[in-house]
Amino acid sequence: MTDSGTLATTAQVLLAIGQNASAAQILEENTNIWILQAESLMSTDVDYDLVANIGEFSAYQKQTLALAASSKAAMIGINQNQNSWALSVTQSKLNVLDTLYKESMEIIRKFAK
Repeated sequence: MTDSGTLATTAQVLLAIGQNASAAQILEENTNIWILQAESLMSTDVDYDLVANIGEFSAYQKQTLALAASSKAAMIGINQNQNSWALSVTQSKLNVLDTLYKESMEIIRKFAK
C-alpha cells in the first residue's frame, strides 16, 4: 500500500508517534486515514485547501506542512489507542505533538493566503 496523504507520509507519522507504537498505530491503513483527517483539519483551520494548492509552496513550506500534518495525524492515532504507554507518557506525547502542531499552524497561516 502507498501513502494516501499529500502533506505527510506514514513514516513521518510513525516517527511522531514514537517508540512502542501499538499494532494498530503501525498499520499503514490507519496512518493513511489519520493523515487524510489531519489534512482536512489543517485546511479547515486556515480556510485554504492546502492539498489542492501544494504546488504553490516552497520546499521549506512543505516541510512545515509535513511537520504539522504528521503531528496532527499522530495525535489522532495516539488518542485512538492509548494502551501502549502509561497515561503520563501518553499525555506527554500529546502535549509535545500539540505544541509542534500549533507552532507549525502559526507559520502555515502566514503563507496560506
